[in-house]
Amino acid sequence: MSTLPTTFRFHLNPYVYPVVKNDNVLLLNTKNMNAIIFNQKEQCARLMERLLEPASFGVLEFSSDSYKYSYCKDYIDKICDLNMGVLTRVRRGMKRPAVLTPYLVRMHSTTKDDLRKPGSNITLVINEDCPQDCSLCSKYFTQFKCCTRTEGGAVMDPQLIMDLLQDVSGTQSFVINICGGDITLHPRFPEIVTTLSESSIRCRYHLHYKNCINGIEKMVKPRDTVVIIDFPIDKQVSFSPLEDYTYNFIITSPEDLESCRKYVQDNEIINFYISIANTGPHTDFLKEHVFLLQDDLACGCGLLSFNERVRIVNNHYFYRTFILPNGDVYGSFDAPAVANMYRNPISYVKDTINLFHTELWNKTWDSSVCPNCLFKYICPLLSRYDFPDPLFPTNIEGHE
Repeated sequence: MSTLPTTFRFHLNPYVYPVVKNDNVLLLNTKNMNAIIFNQKEQCARLMERLLEPASFGVLEFSSDSYKYSYCKDYIDKICDLNMGVLTRVRRGMKRPAVLTPYLVRMHSTTKDDLRKPGSNITLVINEDCPQDCSLCSKYFTQFKCCTRTEGGAVMDPQLIMDLLQDVSGTQSFVINICGGDITLHPRFPEIVTTLSESSIRCRYHLHYKNCINGIEKMVKPRDTVVIIDFPIDKQVSFSPLEDYTYNFIITSPEDLESCRKYVQDNEIINFYISIANTGPHTDFLKEHVFLLQDDLACGCGLLSFNERVRIVNNHYFYRTFILPNGDVYGSFDAPAVANMYRNPISYVKDTINLFHTELWNKTWDSSVCPNCLFKYICPLLSRYDFPDPLFPTNIEGHE
């Protein structure tokens, strides 16, 4: 006796943002910013196009013996496994649901100012001194939040920090990152920690693991500490990982990635992210992991195997502000300082940094690599890898 075909209904969860470009599909979970990409998958692209047709109201219906279902079953299963979609067996009397997609509710009218306010993420470089002699720290520093040693021995006046806190008090979603040098060598570091701890602003303290041996856990709560680790690890350093630390692993090559995997597993580390650094020799590795060119790539830490668990989109410029010990204010270290906290009124500093980020945002739409990109409407600002002259040729359609 033959089995009757089963009818299924499939829809994306309402918080999933879909983008279809040619035969490429991007699905972004806006709750946790996990994403999946299907590159050059014609059947998946056609499936999403049918799903996004206004008449579908976000729901597709299949018979288990239909060719459409058989061709798309693997894609549907993967989407459901990532909690981005729902596949339901239709039973008698079950009403067909309607799901609002971004193409039914026009959410594109949201402006950049609604997403994140300029200057809402500030990195304070409070000193320049460091006893270490890391050969690449100056390169790391311009690419992501990282300590760096510079000559001169300048230190930030704690009064500047207090003035800043007074100006931003009550501001929601504001983050202050403290970097150095070795921040513990600032002569008034305990005073800075106390000042920041008494505010309602979220603070993170970034320091290299080689400098994380001077009782930092007694001055700063481990949950507020980001420990920077690059490879190979110096086994002569008596650094002991703590459970509440967050770790920023710097990766420059496939060998670093494997070392990182082993370190995380051996020490049972849970809270970490990976920063991929451009140091020159391994451009293919950087291209593969920074530019989202892998087929079927899911980029959420909790959903990935270790070798995919990387900070993929470089958001170094995304409405961030950097203030050096001498007061110079930057929106990017690839551009001149826009103001100085000691010489300019804070209103002027805010206006100039806002203007910088507005102009940088607009560069995205003028870029020759953006018009056909899956990420055009949801991508962060262009990173240092994208302008003025991209380091790598980018072809979102061919993924060359």
